Amino acid sequence: MTNSANTRIGVGLVGASAERGWGGIAHVPALQALDAFQIRAVSTTRMESANATARRLGADLAFDTHEALVVRPEVDLVVVAVKVPDHKQIVSDALAAGKMVYCEWPLARNLSEAEALEGFARERRLRTVVGLQGGLHPPILFLRDLIAQGVIGKPLSTSIRAHVTDDMWVGRYDPPVEYMAHAKHGATLLSIMLGHGLEPLARVLGTFERLSAVVANQRGDGVRLSDGASLPKDAPDEIVVAGVLEGGIVTSLHYSAGQSAGPATVWEIQGTEGSVRVESASGYLHFTDLTLTLRRGSEPVHVLQVPPAYAAPDLGLDAPAAGVARLYAQFAADLHDGTADAPDFAVALDRHRVLEAITRAAETGHRQHPSRPDRMNSHQ
Repeated sequence: MTNSANTRIGVGLVGASAERGWGGIAHVPALQALDAFQIRAVSTTRMESANATARRLGADLAFDTHEALVVRPEVDLVVVAVKVPDHKQIVSDALAAGKMVYCEWPLARNLSEAEALEGFARERRLRTVVGLQGGLHPPILFLRDLIAQGVIGKPLSTSIRAHVTDDMWVGRYDPPVEYMAHAKHGATLLSIMLGHGLEPLARVLGTFERLSAVVANQRGDGVRLSDGASLPKDAPDEIVVAGVLEGGIVTSLHYSAGQSAGPATVWEIQGTEGSVRVESASGYLHFTDLTLTLRRGSEPVHVLQVPPAYAAPDLGLDAPAAGVARLYAQFAADLHDGTADAPDFAVALDRHRVLEAITRAAETGHRQHPSRPDRMNSHQ
């Protein structure tokens, strides 16, 4: 594939059903709003839905298997927007076909699968993207620069408290998401919600050097919304992480399934010269509206406005699609300019290492060192 300014990136969407799903909600509007991309092929599990989706999107090619899509020469970038358990096979097949891959987050069900996919992509020297859009959210980029400029002095500590209320997080499952009741499938409050939160945290302050954790299923079994029957559940609904980032910043994270009596998300960063507070009415820190409040010394508290320079062009998209569009736009810019600012599978692997460390810390009661895999079972 050539990366001339006049070349559009041909996209093959795996999991772009016309009826529902993140592919239709976020990826399709994002791609349609960006001139750098063209949706050329779609695949779903049924030919009927694939044809309907292709017609709706103006794509020339429709398939009922991903295997048929990934080998098409018209496809430069394979987008994987299906259930997490299916990621490994589809991503592997796309890489084997020599394609660039955008895979939704989480990259895989667990650390070993993520290691295999990252290693395969690196071996094939193929460009990849993972759906961790939170690091490119304009308020997050502004916050990163504020901290780097020393607005609050040296960062000393930080905490994120987040609540999410969607049915699947509190144990109420529609048929398409019943698989999320089981932690082994890799689509949980820990992997998805806290995992997404790790990306803004890393962009602004860094990643964990060591941590301890509690991961609990406090609500017990879930409910199948199709018939009201009980659904066995071992996916966590309460997660607490305490640790130190690589820069020495004392850190705590607490993610809960359930309603907050105040803002759904509160992120505070304390420094030697002041503090900043980030609030959102949503638990989805990585793409929703954020309010930033600064306090320095004896100065009055004031709300910060994100400067226009941080805002991407207004594409008229809803928040989920706008967040994904920023990631696609950055990837296109990376291909054009030879940069690597969009999070790739190597970044995904780093985040998966933290998730694995949280799981191990909770299971063993021992402190973990995710930045040093050789010390993941350390008692230090």
